[in-house]
Amino acid sequence: MNFLDRFRYSYDNLKELNLSKVENTNKTNFNNPILKSLLSTSVKVTPEIFPKIDKSIKNVFSKLELNNNFNFFITANHTQSQASCAMMPESNSAEIIITSKLIELLNGEELQYVIGHEVSHHYYQHNLYPTPNQAKGKTELLNLLHLSRASEISADRAGFLGSGNVENSLKAMLKIASGLGDEHLTFNFSSTLDQLRELKEIKGDQNQLYSTHPSFLNRMQALVWFSMSNEYHEYFETNKKGIYDLKTIDQKINDSIKKVIGEELDISTKEIFSSALMWGALKIFIADRKFTKKEQDLFEKNFGEKSTISMLSLLKISNPQSIEGRIKSALDEASNLLLQDRERLFKEIEKLISVAEGSEDQIKNSLKVIKETLKV
Repeated sequence: MNFLDRFRYSYDNLKELNLSKVENTNKTNFNNPILKSLLSTSVKVTPEIFPKIDKSIKNVFSKLELNNNFNFFITANHTQSQASCAMMPESNSAEIIITSKLIELLNGEELQYVIGHEVSHHYYQHNLYPTPNQAKGKTELLNLLHLSRASEISADRAGFLGSGNVENSLKAMLKIASGLGDEHLTFNFSSTLDQLRELKEIKGDQNQLYSTHPSFLNRMQALVWFSMSNEYHEYFETNKKGIYDLKTIDQKINDSIKKVIGEELDISTKEIFSSALMWGALKIFIADRKFTKKEQDLFEKNFGEKSTISMLSLLKISNPQSIEGRIKSALDEASNLLLQDRERLFKEIEKLISVAEGSEDQIKNSLKVIKETLKV
């Protein structure tokens, strides 16, 4: 196991979303169309043609303790400062494409941050994550975007570790965001944080909710926090002591991103959670096809008089199949929530076993169905 696994951002976790990696139907890499195109349109990095770039690449793989199974290409683009990692599914190699503008903008140490960032996308197999355009509904879309942003935080950490210097990494981020080089910049991280504070004071930018990348301001702050972690200093024996443990830092990063993108994801999660809890509770209470007075009182205590009256009316006019359909629909929607929310939801429903008045076997069977639907 490489140390990159140790420092992976905890929210960069496919298991949180009850999803699987994209299945690959062709695992061979003998006929790579991306490589063919790059060989015909871009310039491959070799020590003979690009000695400085090649040196930066070698430094990154040495620092990350990885084998270099990659092809690096420089493509002519004088307007966009970009780099990307083109991967064939489940391949053991990849193509890293860097624009000429980015090469001109960054020095060798700053370039190492970019190289480490892109290499880690392959190491973490982020290309096998479902993409947001594959989402089947709004909840899944928001969670896939959340996952995509989380993968960038992991890659930023790898970029920093590949550069070996947090200031070079931050300078690279600032140059890429501004499009300006050393001639026009005086690096001042404190002033950059002032911009992040200003953004949070005006309640963030809700458009960022639908972005696959966090704001560069969040990313810079996240990298500084990571460099202050106990785990980082302990592993690399820096002779310094961290300020926070990595779990605390990951939570701080997640909270900071939320303040920029807004609370829509939390609001949506809360609505789905509450609905599933109510319908899950009903499934437990009517497991024996009865909704006793005691169960009605408990239902009202948890979900209010209005919801209880509506549910009683629905039970009178609907057949059991229709009620089961409504329950399944609410639980299916909740199955798209993050794992921590699904687990919390199931625990809340599970508590009702002790107060439900039906048959023990019927109640346990209903609970089993709920657990399977939520996939916890």
